[in-house]
Amino acid sequence: MNHRPLRFGIAGLGTVSNTALPELRDHPNVTIAAAADVRPEARERFTALYGGEAYASVEDLCASPNIDAVYVLTPNHWHATHATMAAEHGKQVVVTKPIAVTLEDCDTMIAAAERNGVRLMAGTTPAFTPVVMEMANIVASGELGRLLFLNTWWQTDWLYLPRMPDELDVSKGGGVVFRQAPHQIDIVRSIGGGMVRSVRARASRGDPGRPVEGGFMAFLEFEGGAVATMTYSGYAHLDSTELTFGTDAQGMPRSPQKHLQTRRRSRGFGGDAEESAYKDSVRFAGTREGEWGGERPTKAHEFYGLTIVSCERGDIRQIPKGLAIYGDDARREIELPVKGSEREAELDCLYEAWSQDRPLPMHDGRWGKATLEVCLAILESTRESGEVPLRYQVPHRAGH
Repeated sequence: MNHRPLRFGIAGLGTVSNTALPELRDHPNVTIAAAADVRPEARERFTALYGGEAYASVEDLCASPNIDAVYVLTPNHWHATHATMAAEHGKQVVVTKPIAVTLEDCDTMIAAAERNGVRLMAGTTPAFTPVVMEMANIVASGELGRLLFLNTWWQTDWLYLPRMPDELDVSKGGGVVFRQAPHQIDIVRSIGGGMVRSVRARASRGDPGRPVEGGFMAFLEFEGGAVATMTYSGYAHLDSTELTFGTDAQGMPRSPQKHLQTRRRSRGFGGDAEESAYKDSVRFAGTREGEWGGERPTKAHEFYGLTIVSCERGDIRQIPKGLAIYGDDARREIELPVKGSEREAELDCLYEAWSQDRPLPMHDGRWGKATLEVCLAILESTRESGEVPLRYQVPHRAGH
């Protein structure tokens, strides 16, 4: 058994690192030992704040003998390359969603992890939040009878937040199906048992000025007969936080006018170059660092939209302090402890597996591949106007 902290190297110091770094810093069983970024200013600021090693390339980071694990926060189309590189150097690997852009890339990553005896985790997922884990446990326990159907609905301003070109390029894992659908898919797969049989969906491109998928609706059928619907809109109109009365996925309350303000600001850029320059400025070590992202408050559970679970003998929904269960005879509430984010539970899971030399109990590379398969099926169903059968699904193990 290992009793020392898990030493992390961070691959990529973009906007996500503004949130990830404080969360890793504060975890009792993790230390931040190194980072890699192509920008000299980012490396300098990292060293000043965290005192670790700084590299200009991910390959050099992975070769360091002073790290045990690599957290891959680079752009989506680099996930497979960097995760495989880390595994080949014997490092544990966490990859932010989506785990990759193609199923073939997933296979390469999984094979590298297995060949080198390391763990590959599909990270940054709301399936690790206390409310989703508890919903999955309740359904798996059978106390409300058989799962019938579940619905999740999320309205955001994703499409109009400042974006780099690759974030709007579907060939590089851009658009909401690659960048936001994995959250919803992990929610419904965790609660539904993981084994999705087929997908029928329609993704939308509703703004010619943003020529990428900005929303979708999908119908998922599970092995065993349960079904799920997922609806997502990133078009910055209705904010579903108004319906949940909790916090959004960043842990922040939102006003009804925020979406319109976001939409107008995005349309006010003078072109792609100006928008990219702004996005660059809010990254780690940028001139506007902290304006977007940063440490999250923990006064209420995060909401990734509105999720309602329906079983034979009751329904379940999330509330700001936990869950509400509507049974045959009564309504009751379960209060759950509020944690910093899903990343805290994710790090707990990886540390426990690593320190005790055991496989990951959940959300390994094959789970990430199965979630990506659903993403790709949404796009395929949209193109072909038909039902898409799935082949690579894996079961969810509730109770962890």
